[in-house]
Amino acid sequence: MNPIPCVLTIAGSDSGGGAGIQADLKTFVTLGVHGMSALTCTTAQNTCGVKSIHALPLEHINDQIEMVTQDMGVQAIKTGMLLNQNIIKTVGQHLAQWNMIPLIIDPVMVSRTGAKLLDQAAITAYGQLWPLARLVTPNIYEAQILSGLNIYTLQDMKEAALRIQALGPQAVLVKGGALAKFR
Repeated sequence: MNPIPCVLTIAGSDSGGGAGIQADLKTFVTLGVHGMSALTCTTAQNTCGVKSIHALPLEHINDQIEMVTQDMGVQAIKTGMLLNQNIIKTVGQHLAQWNMIPLIIDPVMVSRTGAKLLDQAAITAYGQLWPLARLVTPNIYEAQILSGLNIYTLQDMKEAALRIQALGPQAVLVKGGALAKFR
């Protein structure tokens, strides 16, 4: 009998339940894997917008990651909102130790509505994570930031994915849910 795979999500909490850790854990259940989490920040938000975001202390983020990885093992890791340069660097130190574990990075930089969530220092800090990633999954807004391209078409999405892949990840999937807004 095979044990259930354990997958760790390192991300923010969406108080509205539609994204972040909450969405990741729902997805994990649907896929039949055991979900574990390390919170990086909490949000006060609903379907209309984000009122506030609070970063958790780096020591607490470290403690969460260490506790779940020491006990249950991890077969895959997914990141979401890492919020700032210090959190990205802290999480990156852990991820660099586990280069054999498949890593999916959702570079939460811009909301689905186009609101920028990270400053430039944090966006730059992601550079240390790209070579560690098996897959990076930016939305169109994030893909524009990372590739330097304006995205209006499916071909633009493909070109952006190639440019982002050149930063170091094995593969890139540009999420196109907002493509209709650009036409």
